[in-house]
Amino acid sequence: MKNILFLIMLLPMVAVSQVSSWRNNPPRPSTSTTINDVSIWRNQEPKEFNRPKDTKPNSNIIVYNNPYLNDWGWGLNRWGMWGAPAFGWNFYTPSYYWNDWGYRQPQRIYVYEDGKRDTIRGKKPIISFGLHKTTDKQIGGFFTIGNKGYFVMDFSSTYEIDRSTFFPYGTINRVDFQLINDLIRKRSLYLGAGKRFGRAGIHAMLGFGNERMRYRGKDSIGLITFPKSYSEFLSIKIGAIKDFKNFTLKLDHEPIRRYYQFGVGLNF
Repeated sequence: MKNILFLIMLLPMVAVSQVSSWRNNPPRPSTSTTINDVSIWRNQEPKEFNRPKDTKPNSNIIVYNNPYLNDWGWGLNRWGMWGAPAFGWNFYTPSYYWNDWGYRQPQRIYVYEDGKRDTIRGKKPIISFGLHKTTDKQIGGFFTIGNKGYFVMDFSSTYEIDRSTFFPYGTINRVDFQLINDLIRKRSLYLGAGKRFGRAGIHAMLGFGNERMRYRGKDSIGLITFPKSYSEFLSIKIGAIKDFKNFTLKLDHEPIRRYYQFGVGLNF
């Protein structure tokens, strides 16, 4: 009986002794790490780390405006504008000819009800498109349309692959890892006009673009990036094209941002 009473008195003491000492002195998370450790940024979702608090109601609602796309109506059938008859003919035979600059152009041979023939020569605009690369690590594409006078457009973007984890709300004063360099993203769109002299042409373009810079660092897991700066710019570009039988060469220079661009494409 005495043994049973002794065990009953001992149980509360055993239960109390099982409580971890952490509850009296809880461990505190480290506020800094060494270069080879894992950043504390990775303890949270990248989109939520250091996210600022909303100060206004409904401040997290984003409204997107859909741009209105114009239909410029280039049209496909321009034979009436080129002098083709609207009536009085039985049939026509499609053909082609080479103009004074050596470009292939469409033509039709119309046969009338009385047996007469009429050759209508079309004046199809020369169209070319292709790819280009710049000396500051951008790639893109270009497009031209026109005969003696032509419209030219090109688009460029940086092509470096970003394998980092991006923290959109990260700030420089919260960094606990090594910074190595900046990640630079560029995008631009240029529009312009030119004039051909035979199978060569010169042109000038006005450009609209943006440059996005991000801090880039690393911890033991991998790369980490977060915002540094964003800017938009206007610029100019001058260049030349040279058409051969089935392909086009294009060379441009950007004097403000100081890079060259070389492209190769097809013409039709």
